[in-house]
Amino acid sequence: MIALKVEKLGDQIAVILTEEAVDLLNAKVGGVLHLEPTHDGRVLAAVTREVWVEDPHARGRAFLKRYNRSFDLLS
Repeated sequence: MIALKVEKLGDQIAVILTEEAVDLLNAKVGGVLHLEPTHDGRVLAAVTREVWVEDPHARGRAFLKRYNRSFDLLS
């Protein structure tokens, strides 16, 4: 398990990533991380980084995945 520190920076809340977390997430300064809650909404299960810079269709696939998940939750 990796513990992350939550801090207030001005009017925003920031999560401080440890070096271990940065390596595991393959995160870069200025990049965007996407967090998705589990079905019960309590835990963040999936963490991804923005990839549509390299793949122009990745953003559309991500949208469709969220759209389909919404229907799954409603049924």
